[in-house]
Amino acid sequence: MTSLCVKDLIDFAVRALDEVPDEFSAQALRAASTQALLDASESVSRQFAARTFNLCAIVNAKSGRCTENCAWCAQSRHFQTRIEQYPLIDPAKTLEAARKAKQRGCSRFSLVTGGRKLSLREVREAAELVRAIRRETNLEACISAGLLNEKEFRILAQAGAVRCHCNLEAAESVFEKFCSTHSFADKVKTLEAARRAGLQICSGGIIGLGESEADRVSLALALRRLEVPSIPINILSPIAGTALADQPLLDDEAILRAVALFRLINPRAQLRFAGGRARLSQSVQLAAMKAGINSAIAGDMLTTAGTDVEADKKLAAKAGYRFEDDDALAFDRAHLWHPYASAANPPAVEMVESAHDARIVLADGRELIDGISSWWCASFGHRHPDIVKAVIEQAQKMPHVMFAGLTHEKAVELGRRLLELAPKGLEKIFYADSGSVAVEAAMKMALQYQRAASCPDRTGFMTLAAGYHGDTWNAMSVCDPEGGMHALFSGLMQKRFFVPSPSSRFDGEFDERDAAVLEAYFEKHGAQCAAFILEPIVQAAGAMRFYHPQYLKHARRLCSEYGVLLVLDEIATGFGRTGRTFACDWAQVTPDIMTVGKALTGGVMTLSAVLTTNAVADAVSSAPPRAFMHGPTFMANPLACAAACAALDVYAGRDWLKEVSRIQAKLRAALAPFAGRAGVRDVRVCGAIGVVETEREMSAARLQPEFVKRGVWIRPIGRLLYLMPPFVVSDAELDVLTSAFAEVLEEFLASDPENSL
Repeated sequence: MTSLCVKDLIDFAVRALDEVPDEFSAQALRAASTQALLDASESVSRQFAARTFNLCAIVNAKSGRCTENCAWCAQSRHFQTRIEQYPLIDPAKTLEAARKAKQRGCSRFSLVTGGRKLSLREVREAAELVRAIRRETNLEACISAGLLNEKEFRILAQAGAVRCHCNLEAAESVFEKFCSTHSFADKVKTLEAARRAGLQICSGGIIGLGESEADRVSLALALRRLEVPSIPINILSPIAGTALADQPLLDDEAILRAVALFRLINPRAQLRFAGGRARLSQSVQLAAMKAGINSAIAGDMLTTAGTDVEADKKLAAKAGYRFEDDDALAFDRAHLWHPYASAANPPAVEMVESAHDARIVLADGRELIDGISSWWCASFGHRHPDIVKAVIEQAQKMPHVMFAGLTHEKAVELGRRLLELAPKGLEKIFYADSGSVAVEAAMKMALQYQRAASCPDRTGFMTLAAGYHGDTWNAMSVCDPEGGMHALFSGLMQKRFFVPSPSSRFDGEFDERDAAVLEAYFEKHGAQCAAFILEPIVQAAGAMRFYHPQYLKHARRLCSEYGVLLVLDEIATGFGRTGRTFACDWAQVTPDIMTVGKALTGGVMTLSAVLTTNAVADAVSSAPPRAFMHGPTFMANPLACAAACAALDVYAGRDWLKEVSRIQAKLRAALAPFAGRAGVRDVRVCGAIGVVETEREMSAARLQPEFVKRGVWIRPIGRLLYLMPPFVVSDAELDVLTSAFAEVLEEFLASDPENSL
């Protein structure tokens, strides 16, 4: 083999970030000198691996009399050792060990059991132990319970376990030399079952069994193929009575080379120092941490000596790692529940320090171009100075006052400004505090109107399939019941009438069949409905579809004919996003009720509003209880109203529709090459929104790091990869956004469907 320099080794690791290396190129790493390996692996660790040191404590939850003949293990009944034997551990002892682990600063706690696998009864008992650990300590609970199946893992996952530990132990080519009672394939099958059950996987091995360095490379490569995020590296400590009792100890250089090789082949994984390291000098342990060890099994091991937790902390700090006790991201992971995310197994998040214009600034100084306007609200850019100034001035005067029986200048000013922009005929404004709440208020308003109009049986709602209107209960009921984000609850909510989404494209000819389908729904359900609620022109989070304005004209006509209120949800589309102030302006229709939010405050404060006609407001007010029965605590919050007034000043002070037209042209040019591509269903652009819809779903958690690596912030929704940048985005920033968009999309389309981004 030709010796590799540090740059060659780093280049290998960079390639390994995105594609699994082949055996030949991985084995070629062995030709490098030890110093080159260590220098390269340290550089790779600093660039790509987590810099927060993670500690996991373990407890030997069931010991001895194991049927398996693993050559290194003191718990096997095939060998004569002095290991203590006991059944599944007492819950009190488990909790005592978990509490001590938490006090020491560990964030994970693992139940490790001896034996081929736990019985179903023991699995259920272990599940109760997991529940107790979660309830009493909030530690992330891991389980090492042998060769369980998917059903058994699901029991543990439902109890709160987040990770399955099952070491591959050694390369497949030499596995049988050390164990003949189960196979390497059995281990892989177990890990796959755990992953299907929703658990993370943790798997590594033992070095020093008598394997070659080539075998260690093969093991590291097998773990990379499985995309294992946590890799324990154990160093054999021969135990009297086992088959490997006389195995010579692995020397320090071989151990450090192994760590470096594992890091280069698995650039992002947590490499976890585990059993056997206690015999190493502090200088060797420190060198290993610099080379890539960024986590550890803390405290006592199962059958070998452990290490002092405080000593681990000191070494980790010396190696340049932060520690979880003092890390905001660690607290976030342990306690903060993010949207559409698991609390037990949360996705990785980035720490944001600040934001400005079209950019998000991370705590480490990296800047990301915001491709989605922070969920579409920061239309005029982050931290617009005029909006921030207005909030500060209002905060010094009056941060909040209730809106019942009181009013204030900013609420009045905002109302005036909104009515200047709103479609003609909307005269009354009800303030709310979020988009979902605005939709709830609009639906309640429609029901109260129909009751006041002597139509109490009109309690239904028509809406478009593939729509999205928010996360609260009634808002969810008019979201897509099958493909949307709330399908889980579809059988629990009131039944709504879902009209097929119009097929007429925004940029095409109107198909009269869409009007015929809509008319048929009104004929069948119109007499039962209080309102027809839909997103005008752009079906946003549910589908990112853009339909023809003529459809809105038909909807307006039919609502008037059938006595059904037309409710237009402009929360995502208002204030210029589609190239008009409101999307309904494309059809020149006035709804009976309209909701606005998101960009209303320029993304600085949470605020929404429900606008309606005098006809609706007068009817609601004419019948008992002669009042609209809704009242959010923070409605018309002065800070939010001040932000909104300033945001509308910003909107009025620049030709934003011209900026939207500029963005639209750039998006069309950049996304056009994907039209007609294999794996792509559709490409569409409307105003400052560009979308590529793919044949298969994308994982936001897996694509997010790819975009961050390229300096942009983009998150897909299911099959939809989209851009909705702030209107202040420059052409140069748009070029970076669209280039990153295209690169990651290309990789996704080329990836294996079974193992895709």
